[in-house]
Formats: sequence, structure tokens, C-alpha cells
Amino acid sequence: MLAAPLRLEFQHAGQFVGRVLWLGATPTAELLAHHARVHDRLARAGIGLVEHYQPGRWVPHCTLSMRVPNALMAAAVRRCLEVLPLTATVVGAAITDHARGISHPLP
Repeated sequence: MLAAPLRLEFQHAGQFVGRVLWLGATPTAELLAHHARVHDRLARAGIGLVEHYQPGRWVPHCTLSMRVPNALMAAAVRRCLEVLPLTATVVGAAITDHARGISHPLP
């Protein structure tokens, strides 16, 4: 799926509805184009995605936890902010079902 490594710059942290803690990636043209290609590939394979993953609506991010206790969320976000900014290089991807412990690397 990746023709070349994809560089990401994480500049902010946040919380999605519920207890989801994440780091926000800067939405570069390269990242958004890659997301659109992934979305198209999944759609052609018959894999539907919910609306908030659609190109133009997706928030580029890396989920850190989906279960941060509410009482600890503010402290967790502050801790993330202490280590930002971060740079990462994506060299591969997988479709993963964390609840079932299943992961399928993408070619």
C-alpha cells in the first residue's frame, strides 16, 4: 500500500467522544492523498467505512487508547502535550481488529 515511507508530524493531542485519546497528525497534502487512495481501495474491495473516515471528514490521528478513564483524561492529554511535537515514519500498514486480536498486514 505504501509506495514509499510516509512521514507524519504530530503537533497536538485530543479526545474523541468517549474515552479515546489520540495524537493529531498534521494534514499534509501527501497524507490526505494517501488517505484518499486507501479509502478508494477499501471501497473497491467492498469494505464500507463510517462517515467520519470519509475523505474530507477524517481527522488525521493516531489513537493511543480507547479506554482512558474519564477522571484521568485531562492528565493524559497534558502528558501527551509534554512530548509533542513528534515525527514518525510509516513504513507499513495492517487492517486490525483489536477486540479479537486479529491483524492482516497490507501488501
